[in-house]
Amino acid sequence: MKGRGLLTLADGRPVPVREIRPGDAKALQRLFGRLSERTIELRYFGPMKQLSDAQARRFAEVDGVERYALVALDPENEDEVVAVVRYDRSEDADGSAEYAAVVEDRLQGLGLGLGLTRALIEAAREKGVEKMHALVLPHNIPMLKLLRSLGLPEEIHWQDGAERVDIELSPTVGDQN
Repeated sequence: MKGRGLLTLADGRPVPVREIRPGDAKALQRLFGRLSERTIELRYFGPMKQLSDAQARRFAEVDGVERYALVALDPENEDEVVAVVRYDRSEDADGSAEYAAVVEDRLQGLGLGLGLTRALIEAAREKGVEKMHALVLPHNIPMLKLLRSLGLPEEIHWQDGAERVDIELSPTVGDQN
């Protein structure tokens, strides 16, 4: 899905997907305003009243290599973002990046997060990311299931009151004798 395309939801609806743009900052704030308190807690690890202008700009302004994001657009109104997945490369040179995602409540459970994550992984591999990690609250069962369903080698550690799921994007090939 090279930066733009369609994902089909489990209910058959097509959802437009593209790379995030700097102009998406306001749409990210509107998306945040539509999220339930539970979704906000699961994504941001606690309550938040709003996504500030500075946070929205930081999320929307990526360089496409070190920081990369995809957005899904509302099929009824393509000015509205309904989901976002992203990675931010780690400061160290180990080829890893932090993964994060959020899907608007009304579209959760329809495969949008998984489809976007797979597209993000494809882009990350092309950009030299070898591993991604996500911090996930232990009661965020849907996200833990999503990460496990990728079928990639993973390790889980406890970090700062959350599960840190490390995922290998380029599985190592075993010795072939």
